[in-house]
Amino acid sequence: MTILEAMRTHDVEQVIALNNNASGLRGFIIIHDTTRGPALGGIRVRPYADDLEALDDGLRLARAMSYKAAIADLPCGGGKAVVIEHPEWDRALAMRTLGRFIESLRGRFQTGRDLGLTEEDVRLLREETRYIECDGAESSEYTALGVIEGMRACLDHRAGIQTASGNPFAGLTVAVQGVGRVGWAIARRLHEAGVRLIVADVDERRARAAERVFGAQIVPPGGIYDVPADVFCPCAVGGVLTERTIAHLRARIVAGSANNVLAEEALGWRLLERGILYAPDYVINAGALIHGANLSLRGQRENEAEVRKIYGRVREILTLAEREGLPTNLVADRLAESRLKTAKTYRDLFWGEAKGASGCCA
Repeated sequence: MTILEAMRTHDVEQVIALNNNASGLRGFIIIHDTTRGPALGGIRVRPYADDLEALDDGLRLARAMSYKAAIADLPCGGGKAVVIEHPEWDRALAMRTLGRFIESLRGRFQTGRDLGLTEEDVRLLREETRYIECDGAESSEYTALGVIEGMRACLDHRAGIQTASGNPFAGLTVAVQGVGRVGWAIARRLHEAGVRLIVADVDERRARAAERVFGAQIVPPGGIYDVPADVFCPCAVGGVLTERTIAHLRARIVAGSANNVLAEEALGWRLLERGILYAPDYVINAGALIHGANLSLRGQRENEAEVRKIYGRVREILTLAEREGLPTNLVADRLAESRLKTAKTYRDLFWGEAKGASGCCA
């Protein structure tokens, strides 16, 4: 598939291929949609197998960001930067070069942290561009809050109730896949709510820390799907739900912070067939985007109430899906697409000059 064919498949406005021989920078900036405003999305750094794998990841992530913004009724669209990590590059110089690329777009693409981007990377990028947010801890907390609200919506939907107050989590078991910054924040909130935690992480030190702090049970990364749990909470990389892993899944609800959890969109039907309730990832993990977009584009610093609205959005999607007998991811996609103009419009290349950084990191 050519780049233009891939763009057509994902309905993408613009793909910027990045290459700099001096630093070894290779990757892509993907601007999916600017109908509602500038494209917001984080920078992901991974040792991709090749350019095509990086491009495909970026295209899917950028589209999810547009859908995330549309569902949350934010004045922005979606984008993503994906950077190929490899032994031959000069990382520091590559980050400075990437920062200059982003600055040259003058706000059309605004960014933040994603998987693989370090604090030092952010520092270097900030020296070259205004359009990156550096407050990772605050963003993680907003993402965690949104996931908890989405999880609560699933539990209430199952029970046919609404818990405006009270604690529907007490005594439940939640299997958390990945206890990095966001996964840790989610695990902490669940622990405080009386949840029994089962965790898995490729970094054994993080898993051991969760065991020590939260009394979590540790299982090997490959065994997290097989454990009996009320909720499976994926908080690591995407594509973890495949035909094989869904067949092993023993949880009745899937609700987590990872992007693009389904390896293929059609797997939403497989979850439906198995009676597993799925909270679409880009709906419940939108907390950081909601906070970042409101902060930079609306000047709104306190956004907890806005993030808590994720509960109602998830309930709406679950209700529609149940009524129509459709997978929840398909219903969410249709809802997001209905909020994007059929005839897309292109923003001026320098749309966002002097608007500041986005604050997004999802």
